[in-house]
Amino acid sequence: MAHNTKSTLTHYKENNDVSMKIRIIKNGTLLIEVLKAIRIHHWVKNTLVFLPVLTGHLANFENLSILLVLFLSLSFTASGMYLINDLLDIENDRKHPTKKFRAIASGSLSPKTAKVISILLITMGLLGSFVTSFYGGILIFLYIVLVGVYSLYIKRIPFFEAFFLTFIYLLRIYMGLLVIDYKNMSLSAIIFSFFFFFFLVLVKRYTELSLYLQSTQKNPTGRGYKIEDLNLIQYLSVPCAITSLVVVGLYISSPKIQALYSAPVYLWGIILLGFLWILNLLIITNKGEMEEDPIVFAFTDRISLLIFLLSLILITLSI
Repeated sequence: MAHNTKSTLTHYKENNDVSMKIRIIKNGTLLIEVLKAIRIHHWVKNTLVFLPVLTGHLANFENLSILLVLFLSLSFTASGMYLINDLLDIENDRKHPTKKFRAIASGSLSPKTAKVISILLITMGLLGSFVTSFYGGILIFLYIVLVGVYSLYIKRIPFFEAFFLTFIYLLRIYMGLLVIDYKNMSLSAIIFSFFFFFFLVLVKRYTELSLYLQSTQKNPTGRGYKIEDLNLIQYLSVPCAITSLVVVGLYISSPKIQALYSAPVYLWGIILLGFLWILNLLIITNKGEMEEDPIVFAFTDRISLLIFLLSLILITLSI
C-alpha cells in the first residue's frame, strides 16, 4: 500500500514537472513572438527625437534625460500601434511572401492577446510622455491619431501615403524640439529630413513591390501600388536622395554653422560618406537583397555602420 502511494506521488510529481516545463517553453515562445510583433528593432527610428539637441549643441544631462523618457514613451506607443496595424492588415499579411510569418498573421500570437498588449503599451507610452511635458503628451496623442488615420485610410493611397509617413518621421523630430523648448533649429535640417526620409520610404516601397514582379495581382501590396509604379518610384527616390545631400551642403556652408565648429572643413566629408551610403543602399535594393526597413538595415549592415562611425569621427574632428 505504502509502495503504491509512493509510486503514485512520484508519477504525479513527474507529470507536474513535465507540465511546468511545457508551460515555461510556451511562455518563453510567447514572449519571443511578442517581442517580434512589437518590433523593438524599429525603435531606432525614434532616436530622431534626439536630433534637435545634437544639431543645436544642447546635449546636457537635463535635456538628455527628458528626451530619453520621450524616446521610451514614443517607442512603447509605436510598438502598440504596430500591433494594431498588424491586426488591421492580418488578411493582406497572410498573402504576403514575408509578412505572412509575422506573429499575428501566422497565428503564433492571438488577436486577443495582441489587443491587450497594444492597449497596455499605448497607455504606458501616453502616460510616460506627459512626464516630459504637457506638449510631449499632446504630440504623442497626435502621433497615435496620425498613425491610426494612416493605417485605416492613407496607406492605401499610393505616393501620398509615402508623403504622409514622411510627415510622421518629421513629427518625431518636432517632439524632441518642443519638449526641450528649442526654437532655433535650422530650417535646412528640417528640409534635409523631409527629402531624406521620403527617399527611405520610397526605397521601402520599391523593395516591397519588387517581391511581386511575377505576380498577377492588381494591388499586391495592399497599399494601392501597382508593378508599373516601380519605375516612377525609382525616378522619385534618386532626386530626393540627391536633394538631401545638397541641403546638407548648404547647411554646412552657412555662416551660423561655420561659427559653431572650430574646423568645419571636416564636415564636407560627411556629404561624401552620405553619397556612398545612398549608393550602397540603391545597389542592394536594385539587387533585391534589401529585406528590412532601410532604417533598420542601416543599423545592421556593416558598410552602413562603418560609414556611421567615420561620420562620427569627422564630426568630432570638426568640433
